[in-house]
Amino acid sequence: MTRFTRVVVPFVAALLAGSLTCPSAAQATPAGAAAPPTGTVRVHLLVPADVPHDQRYVDGITRVVLEAQRYYRQELGRTFRLNNPVVEVTTGERVRSWYENTPNGPERYWWTVFNMQQELLRRLGLGAPDRRWLNVGEIRAEGPGAGGGGGGGWVILSGHDADGAAGVNGPMNRWYGGMVHELGHAFGLPDSTYTDGTPMSASFYSYPNTHFNQSQKNALLNGPYGSFLY
Repeated sequence: MTRFTRVVVPFVAALLAGSLTCPSAAQATPAGAAAPPTGTVRVHLLVPADVPHDQRYVDGITRVVLEAQRYYRQELGRTFRLNNPVVEVTTGERVRSWYENTPNGPERYWWTVFNMQQELLRRLGLGAPDRRWLNVGEIRAEGPGAGGGGGGGWVILSGHDADGAAGVNGPMNRWYGGMVHELGHAFGLPDSTYTDGTPMSASFYSYPNTHFNQSQKNALLNGPYGSFLY
């Protein structure tokens, strides 16, 4: 999410790369794992194999997503359901440098988050898009010029967003607003074309002093994931 004007394109790039899959419901979770209810927003944190566990990241991402949940109810009168636990932690199959430096997609901006997303797709039986859940993926890896974005039922974010949620990368309101923005994309909203006071523009940096307009509210409630809002 370092480059505001580019947050809606990652899934187009992934489709061009032939990387996105839509598994059947029978492939939803690894053997023996209980699947969250359909209509849930699932939040994933992928921790590379050589990165130690740090509970600040789990707790911080949980707080950010809970704040976004609260904000959506404030704005829409409805909000999304979250899994329990809110953050599902997956230990990566590779070390941090692999996610950061293995080419994936048309430019380095997407390498880290595409490598994360494709591992989650494969290991957890997720789709992109997925009719069962809306998915948020974060990874504790960054790499030069790494970014992230949202669209098609997914949010994919690299290390600076995870750091921000953990409280080690600047004021929290920036990360709250950023999650509201990216979830808006995942639910189907485009960027606003100018700074208009809505969280789908650069006004999300002014969170919480930003509000969805009526057109955006209608699009959220009637969009492809509108049934996820209750």
